[in-house]
Amino acid sequence: MKCPYRGEEMMRGYLMSSRDITFTIDNQTKVFHTKKSDDLELSKSSGGIPHCEAYRCSSCKKILIDYCRKISASSGVFCFR
Repeated sequence: MKCPYRGEEMMRGYLMSSRDITFTIDNQTKVFHTKKSDDLELSKSSGGIPHCEAYRCSSCKKILIDYCRKISASSGVFCFR
C-alpha cells in the first residue's frame, strides 16, 4: 500500500493488544470502556491475541488501518462504514 501522505510504500503488519481494539470518539481515562453503538470494533479476541491489520509509513510516522474486512471466502467482502 502506498502512503497517502508521502507516496512511499508502507509496511504491512498488525496492531496487537491484550484487549479488543476499538475506535471511539470518547477520550476514556477509565480502566474499562463501555462500548457504545457508534464505536468501531477493529478486532475481536476469538481465542487468540486481539489484532487488526495495519500499514506503517516509516517516513511520516503514521499507521493506517483499513477496516474493510473479508468475512469469508464464500460471502465476499463487507465494509463497516
